[in-house]
Amino acid sequence: MRKKWSSMIMAGMLVVSMLSFQNVAQAERLVEPTLSDSINRIVEEKLAGADVSITVREQNSGEMVYDYHGQTTVKPASNMKLLTTAVALEVLGKDYRFNTSLYTTGKLSGGVLNGDVYLKGQGDPTLSLEDLQQFAEELKAHGIHKIDGRIVGDDKWFDNDLLTPGIWAEDEPYYYAAPITALTTSPNTDYDSGTIIVEATGTMVGDLPSIKVTPNIGDLQIVNEAQTVESGKPNTLTIERLYQTNEIFISGNLPIDKTKKEWVTVQHPTTHTLTMFQAVLAEAGIEYTKEKVFQAETPNSAQLVAMKQSMTLEQLLIPYMKLSNNGIADILVKTMGKVKNHHGSTKAGLKVIEEYGNSINLNMEDWQFEDGSGISHENSVSSLLVSELLFKVQSEDWFATYFTSLPVAANADRMVGGTLRNRLKDPLTAGKVYAKTGSLTGVSTLSGYLVASSGQSYIFSVLVQNKSGTAPVIDEIVKEIADEL
Repeated sequence: MRKKWSSMIMAGMLVVSMLSFQNVAQAERLVEPTLSDSINRIVEEKLAGADVSITVREQNSGEMVYDYHGQTTVKPASNMKLLTTAVALEVLGKDYRFNTSLYTTGKLSGGVLNGDVYLKGQGDPTLSLEDLQQFAEELKAHGIHKIDGRIVGDDKWFDNDLLTPGIWAEDEPYYYAAPITALTTSPNTDYDSGTIIVEATGTMVGDLPSIKVTPNIGDLQIVNEAQTVESGKPNTLTIERLYQTNEIFISGNLPIDKTKKEWVTVQHPTTHTLTMFQAVLAEAGIEYTKEKVFQAETPNSAQLVAMKQSMTLEQLLIPYMKLSNNGIADILVKTMGKVKNHHGSTKAGLKVIEEYGNSINLNMEDWQFEDGSGISHENSVSSLLVSELLFKVQSEDWFATYFTSLPVAANADRMVGGTLRNRLKDPLTAGKVYAKTGSLTGVSTLSGYLVASSGQSYIFSVLVQNKSGTAPVIDEIVKEIADEL
């Protein structure tokens, strides 16, 4: 009898187990159609006429959960940084630092340096006015009070191409399309290298607005043709550098109680850095005999006076990825080219990116890119490939650093939420989506990781082009993914 009951219990357990398995299997079969119905409806109703590519994967296994034209290639915009950042961590390492060095040549006699002063850059996007001031203090500490020679910038670490191929002429004055050299400065801790901040403030009605430049005007010139107008009148002020010139043109009307601030690119970062350095030297009481600045390679005989090291790459990834900094992406590409292929060019850096992709078995033939930032309209990739990248990098020993650099949905802290700090605020997604945004004219993208309502984690990539204002629709799609899964 005991044996019979035992057999019956085991049989019952088997039936329950089979029923449970069938229920789970049915639930799994139901997930995709439900998700498909929800997302398909959103795409048909709100993204009609657009090119759309969407992929959702289970995070741990990489198994496909949902695919809407997953193989369709779309401009990734700043989702390109997902690949660039992965390769930078692999090739340079999270502890990589950029160096800027101060050298002198010649002899010092009675406080006069009968020789040249060299600033040698290696692409540090964090170099600041304060660093230049520290260099001036180092010269004084070495007894130098006058430079009877040249002030020279050594930017030979990179090539002479200031802009990546995909930057349009009309974008050149703006911070997101700043020129790149190996000797550049940034105006603040966002590290928008190759730019200055120009701020206009209304003064007396009928007078020119007052202008403040941060950190230093350098070799740029201000042409102020704006006017202060009465409070309540339209603010029509524009601040922009004229194409291929050093003139910043300010025009339009600024109400007396208003201010306007713009990040404006410099024409050539190296010459701008050197003219800033001249101003710093003068403020420090160091004379120099030559007004003209020069560019040349530092001779082997030069003596090292001081060196400034940047923060680590791991630390730099926070402002870079959270705020989607194009300049840092371009610098990283050229740096990888220099470190790996001994040539600090975009072309050499992109070859390194392609080599890494092949090493982890990404289909790099279907990745088309001519920069590392995503600003080019010639870049293209599918959501299938982006999600595959996000799955494969999880096995890298630097993945925690990579993941931490991603913007976090609805987190108000600028250096945590980044470009997602004002998006995906619904309780389903707030603090549960870790993803890279992307935006170009007619393009919006979002790819990353999310924790769904079930508590399970997923990888997703949503790429949309040929339609404006689609970021809210992408957020709606991501919310559906979080809800349904």
